[in-house]
Amino acid sequence: MRDIRKVSLESLTQWAMESGEKKFRAKQIWEWLWMKSAVSFEEMTNLPKAFREALKKEFSINALAVNNTQVSNDGTIKSAFKLHDGHLVE
Repeated sequence: MRDIRKVSLESLTQWAMESGEKKFRAKQIWEWLWMKSAVSFEEMTNLPKAFREALKKEFSINALAVNNTQVSNDGTIKSAFKLHDGHLVE
């Protein structure tokens, strides 16, 4: 599956139209990903359910998850994030 965050808005628009949806659906998806920080297609409630199912079959959303957070005495915050492939980054 392709990571939907790596797909350009133009490519997403083309895919939506090829899937039988109107052009504006791509912009709705884009807003969910980049403005509302959606981590699943189920969150995209203004999209038709059948279209969300089509998105799930074609794309993945590879979101970060906070694995651990440490706060030092001086207030510095250090976090470890778990990637979709299981690797950790700080």
